Amino acid sequence: MKMRTKLFLDDCRTRLGSGTDLGGMSLSWDAAAPGTVVGEFRGPAFRLHTKKYYNNSFSPFFYGKLAQVDGGTILEGDFRLHPFIRLFLLFWIAFLLLFAASALIVPAPAHPASGISRGWFYAGLAGLAVLGVGFVELGRWLARGEREVIRSFLKSTLQADDQ
Repeated sequence: MKMRTKLFLDDCRTRLGSGTDLGGMSLSWDAAAPGTVVGEFRGPAFRLHTKKYYNNSFSPFFYGKLAQVDGGTILEGDFRLHPFIRLFLLFWIAFLLLFAASALIVPAPAHPASGISRGWFYAGLAGLAVLGVGFVELGRWLARGEREVIRSFLKSTLQADDQ
């Protein structure tokens, strides 16, 4: 996402800082009105998300950066999952692939220690893969409307237009 505003960089930082809840104390239950926007700022880079009474680790975060240009400021950024959740999903998929590969390498039709046949083993792995996708989709469903809230917050706070 890319936006342009006629405000200068320092004005943008000030407006974003005063328009966000830095402590995350204002919470909402309603998915249609996802609470106030919470911000974390490090120089020209920042991260925004909305806060709820319930925890949704799979909700989107907006990672943005401000850059001064002639006669205004450019805001560039995108929506991503929290870095810890991306790492969690990476490990989830890596272990699924590791266990699937190990079942291909072991030549026995059934694992004698557990008595599980390959069919059940792969069915369990498929179930875990579906569960992983389900986590992400449930998080997206719980976070419905949050992207638009953050997008309109940025447009109104910075008086910005899409580019």
